[in-house]
Amino acid sequence: MGYRFSKQMKEIISFSRDEAERLGNDYIGTEHLLLGLTRETDNTVVRILRGFKVDIQEMRSDIERSVKSDKSPQKAMPLNVSAEQTIFGAVSEAKTSKSKKVEPEHLI
Repeated sequence: MGYRFSKQMKEIISFSRDEAERLGNDYIGTEHLLLGLTRETDNTVVRILRGFKVDIQEMRSDIERSVKSDKSPQKAMPLNVSAEQTIFGAVSEAKTSKSKKVEPEHLI
């Protein structure tokens, strides 16, 4: 069975790229994936994090401070190894849960 990314998952990956670019990074890492996941305030992932009493804005600020760069990002912005492994894990999780598409919940 081939696995496709849901529309929301594709948006999250796009948001992750935007976040990396905004922060002056020349790669997309797991930190950018988390920023992409939490960019919209009302989704399953945000509700789960809030259930664990995570302050989303504080988490985002901490991530931004830790990875912000003054460099100009390159046009080609590859996933780093950790982000690749995380996305591969999301695909595996979708298979395990017999989902037809990879959803944001699989990523987290």
